[in-house]
Amino acid sequence: MAEILAALRSLMSSHSPPLHALVVPSEDYHQSEYVSARDKRRDFVSGFTGSAGLALITMNGAFLWTDGRYFLQAAQQLSDQWKLMRMGEDPAVDIWMADNLPKDAAIGVDPWCISVDTAQKWERAFAKKQQKLVPTARNLVDEVWKDQPPTETNPLIVHPLEFAGRSVADKLKDLREKLVKEKTRAMIITALDEVAWLYNVRGTDVSYSPVVHAFAIVTLNSTFFYVDKRKLSSEANSYMKENGILVREYGEVSSDAVLLASDQLTPSSVDKTPTGSSRHTETDCGKADLIWVDPGACCFALYLKLNADKVLLKQSPLALAKALKNPVEMEGLKNAHIRDGAAVVQYLAWLDKQMQEIYGASGYFAEAESMSKNKLKDSRRLTEVSASDKLEEFRASKEHFRGLSFPTISSVGSNGAIIHYSPEAGTCAELDPDQIYLCDSGAQYLDGTTDVTRTVHFGKPTPHEKTCYTAVLKGHISLGIARFPNGTTGYALDVLARTPLWKYGLDYRHGTGHGIGSYLNVHEGPQQISFRPSAQNVPLQASMTVTDEPGYYEDGKFGIRLENVLIVKEGNTKFNFGDKGYLTFEHITWAPYQKKLIDLSLLVPEEIQWLNDYHSKCSEILAPYLNQSEMDWLKKATEPVSA
Repeated sequence: MAEILAALRSLMSSHSPPLHALVVPSEDYHQSEYVSARDKRRDFVSGFTGSAGLALITMNGAFLWTDGRYFLQAAQQLSDQWKLMRMGEDPAVDIWMADNLPKDAAIGVDPWCISVDTAQKWERAFAKKQQKLVPTARNLVDEVWKDQPPTETNPLIVHPLEFAGRSVADKLKDLREKLVKEKTRAMIITALDEVAWLYNVRGTDVSYSPVVHAFAIVTLNSTFFYVDKRKLSSEANSYMKENGILVREYGEVSSDAVLLASDQLTPSSVDKTPTGSSRHTETDCGKADLIWVDPGACCFALYLKLNADKVLLKQSPLALAKALKNPVEMEGLKNAHIRDGAAVVQYLAWLDKQMQEIYGASGYFAEAESMSKNKLKDSRRLTEVSASDKLEEFRASKEHFRGLSFPTISSVGSNGAIIHYSPEAGTCAELDPDQIYLCDSGAQYLDGTTDVTRTVHFGKPTPHEKTCYTAVLKGHISLGIARFPNGTTGYALDVLARTPLWKYGLDYRHGTGHGIGSYLNVHEGPQQISFRPSAQNVPLQASMTVTDEPGYYEDGKFGIRLENVLIVKEGNTKFNFGDKGYLTFEHITWAPYQKKLIDLSLLVPEEIQWLNDYHSKCSEILAPYLNQSEMDWLKKATEPVSA
């Protein structure tokens, strides 16, 4: 690590102009949350492997900013050459740089790896001391990363209409109508899941996210796709041609953005309107002269190639269009979650049996201390990784399975308090019947993406653990049964999941819910349920998806989280105050809650009724996917409870 920092500082000092600081973001050229191995530059320089964070290297210091999900993990992974900066507690990175770097300081960053929003925010912060943001011509980390993984060249996959539910022509028509409405003549699309959704394509360039590294430019009359052409089979090329999409090399987006800025970008090999395009004239759009760019998703590098006064900086219309699931996507998501729920139940039943056989645990249903660890009945051992591998095995047996949707968080005891803990084979913990086990996992299926968390104990939970679990469950139920008027944001609903925890002075440092893709990214916006101000931006709407995942984490001891995926639907309330229309949620995740972790005396009748109803549906819906012993286990796990 010291050698990497020394090499970077040497490049910083020889840079023109010399750099006082170098920013190394987590993101790739598309501002992705999860990136390919080649793009994990922040991991490489800092040793911190979490999905969110930012590294700052100065001539005499190294700093890593990350959010509350990763405080414990970062503290464990960073060497003593790095200082951990806790978002929400320490000054934000732009404020810190403005206050701590000298007047006229030059702060370097690869402009492809930073969004327009972030770059402009930093430039405003730097202005008071005449500091300047310097876009580097090359990525300095790439210069010192000698064994950087190669660029991915995996084949592009056409996503069939039977799963996508809407044609490319239909989506392009809607997009162009929005371009006309906003008096824009083109849009540059950079978010990988938006490109994939718009063109009905998928890929395997990024682990866990079925996307392909690509950009898109859509004008009123033409459609461009920027991708490594080696990824396209003859069938994929035919598909692009049929849909009027002109395929260009990935790197050509840079020069084409310059052409677009001067209104010279046209299909070079096509002298008529491509098939699937609709011809728009200047009259349609009232002298449309703007180019639409999403400031939160578009990289600064492409923005710098445009005329700033001719750019509309506004959230991509594709974000909301993608979030509003069509009927085919909705049905697919429900079916995927049923198969996924069956896999989770198979796993829990298997794990229950293993914990009893190997560790002498009382198991999923009974409450008793386990036998002493030095009296194991079996030479086998279960670890966080070997257990999660078994869960993946169950999922892999299901129809349309295409892989996991994120690295499984399989965590026992104190590891559960690390919110986004990622176990590794050589260093992970052995399962322990006397400690809480938290498993947050999900899968990619052709018809939907899943994300589910259950927390269990195979021994005798303490009264405190039960109280904490029950408070999390009460918050989970409270949000899951909410009814609210149209126009309500996730910011307003977040408190419902936290109130039962606040009663005890407890809380959690992450948001409560995120959207989920349709065989796309497991984290999807623009909607969210969170205390963060950004959750105020987009009201929840019918046919959106959102997770419901409150938790509680006690450092050094345990973690608890419960998570279901919900679909927002019409509320069908008795009254309709203000003629707003009301919304509610439909749970589509099916897996039991562990009854022995619940302090039933803390539940009110409505919560007990909800739990029994959910468990009854769970048993009924999953029955066709389970063998007799698994079904017997589930019947016991879902037997009704009473106060």
